[in-house]
Parts: sequence; C-alpha cells; structure tokens
Amino acid sequence: YMSQAVIPHMRSRKTGSIVNLSSVSAQRGGGIFGGPHYSAAKAGVLGLTKAMARELAPDNVRANAICPGFIATDITAGKLTPEMRAQVLAGIPMGRAGEASDVAGCALFLASDLSAYCTGTEVDVNGGSLIH
Repeated sequence: YMSQAVIPHMRSRKTGSIVNLSSVSAQRGGGIFGGPHYSAAKAGVLGLTKAMARELAPDNVRANAICPGFIATDITAGKLTPEMRAQVLAGIPMGRAGEASDVAGCALFLASDLSAYCTGTEVDVNGGSLIH
C-alpha cells in the first residue's frame, strides 16, 4: 500500500496522519455504482485502516478513513436519470448530494492536529444516508 513509503518517516518523527478513502458501499455492501468487487475493495480499505491504526499508534501515527456517500463529481454526473437521482436524494436526510469540498473538509480535519486523538475511525460523509 502507498503509505509504506511515508510510514518510516512518520514513525521516526513520532507524528503523522494517514487518511484513506473508502466508501459507504463498504458499509452497506453495495451502492449506487459499482458491484460486489467495489464494495469488497472498499471494505478492505477499512480493515487496512484499522490494522494500520493499531500498529502505528505507539509511534503517534494516526490512520483514519473517510466513507463518502453520494458525491456530485464528474464520475457521477450524467449516470443517473432524473428519477433515479430523485430517489437517491430522497434517501439522504440532508436532501442533497455531497460535494468534493465536503470530503476535502473531512480530510483536512483528519490530517490536522484537530483530530489528534482520533485513530482507527471511519468518518461518514454522506448527508446522513447511513445513520447508524
């Protein structure tokens, strides 16, 4: 995994933050796009994040994951009919698609010292569509 390149440096400095991107699909076992292979891969990211968090915590290196829900991007644009989009939005308590800046804001928080005592977490960025 890509973090292997930076982990030795973070460990030697006794500080660092790794932010992985998973998906709501990992938590639900499926989503709007992708299939079982996508869900399985994103669930693997969650397992990797937790294993890294446990292994790296003694060196004050944190690992967390973001699980975006329906985010309006070039990838999602035009893939849904208006009816399908309305159905997806009906399942989001906040009533809107997320934006890339919503995910970026979460990543900024997790990368910063504002989350200094957070490790091994999966943060949902989905407008409440997977409240648990």
